Amino acid sequence: MTDEDTLKTKIEELEAKKGELIDRIKQLNRRIRYKKFEQKALEPFLEKTKEVQIAPYRKQKRALEFRIATAAYTPKMEKELIKQLRKIDEELDKVKEVERARRKIRYVEQDILDGETEIGKIETELKVIRDELRKLYDEMKGFRITARKQAAAAARADEDLVALGDLAILEKEE
Repeated sequence: MTDEDTLKTKIEELEAKKGELIDRIKQLNRRIRYKKFEQKALEPFLEKTKEVQIAPYRKQKRALEFRIATAAYTPKMEKELIKQLRKIDEELDKVKEVERARRKIRYVEQDILDGETEIGKIETELKVIRDELRKLYDEMKGFRITARKQAAAAARADEDLVALGDLAILEKEE
């Protein structure tokens, strides 16, 4: 019976772990589904603004800031450069939303990819657990079959035996 008990505990542990892994897959699937909806929501905006260039504005801003910081200008020229810098900042503010959306879509796509790879790892782990459970269930089935055979053999042996009460009844009849 101790082998059967240890099998039962192993089976219960593996079933619990399997349940946890399945719950994790469900959680990941919900997250991936949400991220895909998020991705679909971002796509029209990104498609509409795919021609918008952000890098030139940033490059101009850095160059102007460098020129202002390193060179000596007359106050009038410096004001003119600051005006140009403000214009570039305004342009950057206009395209900031595009930049955010592009960054967000990268993160969303990375989250989807990470979720799918984690699900793949969990599924391989689940396959191993299911194979192990199948083996344990087969062992358990073997124990039960042998227990039934032993019980049936014991019952047949009991049928062959005659009870004392039966002997007493047989003697009275004679």
